[in-house]
Amino acid sequence: MHRDPSAERFFRFQSAPCLEVDFDGAIGAANPAFCQVAGRSEDELQAAGLVALFAPDARAEVSAALARGAAREVVTFDLPLVRPEGELRWLEWRGVTFPEHRVFRIVAHDVTALWRAEAEARERERFLGTLLGNLPGMAYRCRNDSHWSMEFVSAGCEAVCGYGVDEMLENAKVSWGDLIHPEDRGGVWRDVQAAIDARAPYHLKYRIRTKSGEARWVEEQGRGVFDTSGVFLALEGFITDVTVRMLAKQELEAKLRVIAEQKEQIQHLSLPIIEVWDGVITLPVVGKLDDQRAERIMQGLLDTVVRTQSQHVIIDLTAVEEVDGAVAEHIVRILRAVQLLGAEGALSGMQPKVAQALVSLSADLGGARTWPDLRAALRASMRVPARAVGAKR
Repeated sequence: MHRDPSAERFFRFQSAPCLEVDFDGAIGAANPAFCQVAGRSEDELQAAGLVALFAPDARAEVSAALARGAAREVVTFDLPLVRPEGELRWLEWRGVTFPEHRVFRIVAHDVTALWRAEAEARERERFLGTLLGNLPGMAYRCRNDSHWSMEFVSAGCEAVCGYGVDEMLENAKVSWGDLIHPEDRGGVWRDVQAAIDARAPYHLKYRIRTKSGEARWVEEQGRGVFDTSGVFLALEGFITDVTVRMLAKQELEAKLRVIAEQKEQIQHLSLPIIEVWDGVITLPVVGKLDDQRAERIMQGLLDTVVRTQSQHVIIDLTAVEEVDGAVAEHIVRILRAVQLLGAEGALSGMQPKVAQALVSLSADLGGARTWPDLRAALRASMRVPARAVGAKR
């Protein structure tokens, strides 16, 4: 095809890649810009032809585009050519037809950088979609309104609350605010607003009602998003179902309460303070006597002496096989405290080892009487005439 000199110069020095191709795909001319993009000289391009520049699976589409262009006087397609080293260069091919010469004049716009950026963006989106879809919970972006209107929510929302993405986006069928238990809504709102004001992350645990009506516990972590000028944009975070964990915690707490109650009952049973007669109470000591237990014994005895106005307190040591200095001190303190309330303290059932230990420790029993067994102590106490209430107070 004949071109005037000025058109030839324009073709050659055009910054965009340009081609002249006949209806059969033979390349008649290629400017330097196209040669650079294709990685071939003009002679090599003319020898190869246009269709051969593409991957085998794309060549039929190129031939079809040329055929359409011949009929419509415009040729257009978007396909990557393959450079000799195998690199793909994505081009937008746009040309006009000159039927009288049976040629196309084509300008190829190199959009490789844009295509790569879009491919990377698609790959990131795919990766994030896969990642979020496999997380045990739902990622979200929502507005800071009373409905917590969702602008984005991951597919995990269905596992958390039973509603799908399409049902939750922009409150299409339900809002997250509607799902929060009425008793927890106020606390969630206050905690999130405080975190936004402080520009700090928030960490919440609260109850929701699922699509099926089931009550669940969820844990939410998130924070406010601000632009570079400090303007608040949205809330972003992650919500996961922690119902199993919370129920296990509640069950554990209930068991611990039962254990504590049982322990208290056992401790109470381990101090069997018995009012055996008017004005006479006994305390059989069983097991090890440590600081904590001695304190409970003293408190229990003193409270019972005051409440019953007893005049005789018998501490039975039949089940105590041996004592050390600390235990001896506890016994002495208990007897002295009883005496300060006006009652007479006595010890019964003292084993030989216990007696030897008290003697070797020079324990001062404060004049408290001792009896070989509880029966003798009771018999002696009940023979003593009862005094008027408060006579020694």
